[in-house]
Amino acid sequence: MNSLQPSVLEMLVDFMPSGLILLEAEKKQILRFNPRAYEILGLDHELHLQSLHDHLPIYLSPLITLLKTEKKDIQRGELVLHLPSRDEESTLGFNLKHITEETGSTLVLFIFSDISKVIKDQLMVEKIKDELHQSKKLASLGTLVAGVAHELNNPLTGISMSLSLISMQLGRLTQKIQPLPAEGMLTEVTKSVESLLSELEKIKTANSKASTLVGDLLSYAKPTQLCLQPVSVQTFLTEVIQALHGHPSFSRMEIIIEGHTNAWIRCDRVKLEQVLYNILKNSSDATHGTGKVRIFYSQDTDEAQPDFINIHIQDNGPGIDRTLLNRIFDPFFTTKGHEGVGLGLSISYRTVEQHGGLLSVESPPGLGAEHCIRLPIYVESSSEATRYE
Repeated sequence: MNSLQPSVLEMLVDFMPSGLILLEAEKKQILRFNPRAYEILGLDHELHLQSLHDHLPIYLSPLITLLKTEKKDIQRGELVLHLPSRDEESTLGFNLKHITEETGSTLVLFIFSDISKVIKDQLMVEKIKDELHQSKKLASLGTLVAGVAHELNNPLTGISMSLSLISMQLGRLTQKIQPLPAEGMLTEVTKSVESLLSELEKIKTANSKASTLVGDLLSYAKPTQLCLQPVSVQTFLTEVIQALHGHPSFSRMEIIIEGHTNAWIRCDRVKLEQVLYNILKNSSDATHGTGKVRIFYSQDTDEAQPDFINIHIQDNGPGIDRTLLNRIFDPFFTTKGHEGVGLGLSISYRTVEQHGGLLSVESPPGLGAEHCIRLPIYVESSSEATRYE
């Protein structure tokens, strides 16, 4: 393969940080295959390659096909390979150049690098940008919502007080009428009063729902101060799921907890329980109350940020349409029609943010929905572990 005499140029080729393959186009003979190319492609340096017709590993088939068939120059191309040294796909960034020699023969120069980490970092940057945009959008909307909620709260309180007064007066009137003979006009009056009481109950129910909505709006717009306490993730999740088993929405659901760490967190248990409830309630609604949910948690494997724990909540429902994923945390966005208000996940997102964490959701086609609660790990002292465990 290496018929060229050693030279400074060859030394530069051997020590360059990118992989280089030089071959004769017509016969597909390999003229140069530098050490870095062996390393990137996961090949043994003892393997002396003479031609593209040699028995190369099957995972290099896309590369071999490209070198054999491509007739045009390519600048900044990308090629995906399943390299044996990596658990996931690797992306090669490459330049391909055809060089015509004085003899008329054509050489193919292929220079490449593994840009998988660069792409991953770019995706992470884009994700962080989206999260910052989401946070700013929620914060701006929160200011508006707070004003609207306060304006609604006063008339709703007045309506509630008036309804209670009317109900009391109608109740007293009914008590006075009932002992009298139920004849003629008196019977009609009694029926009218009973009908009015029934309608008042409906109005009170609607007013109560509106008051609850205003409370949610205020909670979203101006989150209350957290009451943080240390607790192990395993203990927290186990106790929450045990409590939810008695709830009608979850009585027929199968909820499994799997953990790979003994990490602790500092959290407001009431508020974080509400986050789990909101997520699991969506899973229950999506599976008509009979689905399966897998909750698994582990310490972050990212070496740059090892002090976080990820709690994944994965259901076997129909999942979330990809076109809706970027709106899932928007206030008032719901896919439940009149049955949903669309504040549950928005408030949950804000709550997890208050804990110094992040709430995200993914929905691979055919695999249901998967929410991830990412929280900072708390290193507790032995006295605190005894007190809170």
